Amino acid sequence: MSDFLTDEEQAERLKKWWDANGVSLIVTLVLAVGAVIGWRYYQSWSADQGEEASDAFRGYLEARSAGEPVEALLGTIDEEHDGTAYHVFALLYRASDEANEENFEAALAHLEAAIDAADLPVLADLARLNAARVLFQLDRLDDCLATLARIRSSGFEVAAAELSGDVLVAKGDPAGARDAYRAGIEAATEGGRVAPGLGILELKLASVPTVGAAAEEGSS
Repeated sequence: MSDFLTDEEQAERLKKWWDANGVSLIVTLVLAVGAVIGWRYYQSWSADQGEEASDAFRGYLEARSAGEPVEALLGTIDEEHDGTAYHVFALLYRASDEANEENFEAALAHLEAAIDAADLPVLADLARLNAARVLFQLDRLDDCLATLARIRSSGFEVAAAELSGDVLVAKGDPAGARDAYRAGIEAATEGGRVAPGLGILELKLASVPTVGAAAEEGSS
């Protein structure tokens, strides 16, 4: 018996992993954006956005956290603060809420709107990474890869490479998946650092058969 999983079994395992963790990843990425941008830059950016937009977004977060109605607040952000980064953040949170309800098409619509509205490349790429995760959930694998290919901002290399590997496994391309996971591991260890997620990448790489092993398994 082979020690490797078949492509179908690997794809099913990755799907189950997404079901257990994918939605929380959207929330985590939204909350981690300050670390991506950098705190000083974030403070300068926040001051430039305007007090009214800041107040509207703060009110939305407080109402959302308290479980209170947010429709009117979101309407204000959409209509009066369209194109600001606060608008982008609101769209990311809306996508997260829809994903929590497994309304993935609605989540994708919010993420696409966030990409269009973002004036900072890092915010657009944050939305793209989340959109790619939702596209993977929707089994739109080619669209997922195309979205990942558009991500250029520093800080997303590991996550983008990992998801690319997951997609390629699902598409039955173990060689491509191994290359993607290796790229993620290289990015995760660049400069002697160890980025979060390295262990998962190594486990995923180990679970993907080499071309020879996959051929032998298929013939058995």
